[in-house]
Amino acid sequence: MQIKTILVHMTRSHDAGQLMEAACALARKYNAHLIGMAAFSAMPPVPPLTIPYSGEVIKEMQEAAAQAEDTLKKAFEAATHDAPFVSEWVRVKGLTSDLVGAVLDQARAVDLVVAAQRDPDWELGPVLDFPEQLALESGRPIFLVPRKGQKELTIEKVAIAWNGTRESARAAFDAIPFLDAAKEVVLLTVTDDGKPLEAMTPTTALAATLARHGIDTTITHLKTESAGISKTLLDETEKIGADLLVLGAYGHSRLREFVFGGVTRDLTNDSNIPLLISH
Repeated sequence: MQIKTILVHMTRSHDAGQLMEAACALARKYNAHLIGMAAFSAMPPVPPLTIPYSGEVIKEMQEAAAQAEDTLKKAFEAATHDAPFVSEWVRVKGLTSDLVGAVLDQARAVDLVVAAQRDPDWELGPVLDFPEQLALESGRPIFLVPRKGQKELTIEKVAIAWNGTRESARAAFDAIPFLDAAKEVVLLTVTDDGKPLEAMTPTTALAATLARHGIDTTITHLKTESAGISKTLLDETEKIGADLLVLGAYGHSRLREFVFGGVTRDLTNDSNIPLLISH
């Protein structure tokens, strides 16, 4: 797969610079068309309850949403000004209470979606921060930019979290453009005893297939720490100096009001390096 169209989903002005730094770096690297969007303009001015808002209050709420999106649009345009790739900003047409669906309509038609890690301290986060839903429902890989960590995006060492499932397979092969460009690729498995997987697809089979793509890998079997699988993976990526962690996203429900897989949620919340997530 070649990355030729990238969507960056912008939500917050206070860390838009770091998000756009990553999105533009990827667009330059792959000479990709970069699309920017936000969901503010799609937000209905009143909640789905019968509350007697005055016309003036509703107008102020609409103006505030439009202003918030314009701020993000300006950040997008400033970051892409004179860029060597084509860029455009798209607006959601009409109002909807399904903001996830509004972004998904655009996300399903691109090669890669760039999104920001959740900000637990942002008051609008419960409404506008939804990278996990994009991962589960877009059918596209999500490049998740962490809140913390280095601003400049450099991906030379890639770690793949492998457990032999469909989701991890999807993620590994969605990551091939990144693996091709990397100097080093490490396959990580986590088991209770630190021994090779006995169930599901063995790691050696993935390594052999990637080798046929010209991608050399090393395999590391990890023993689960007392803090759990996600902590084990995060500690190892920090230890080896990985620049990107590739993983499959796991949802326990197909509904949008899902219980996100515990390991995946911990990784998406706590990682200090970018993640490439597929489902």
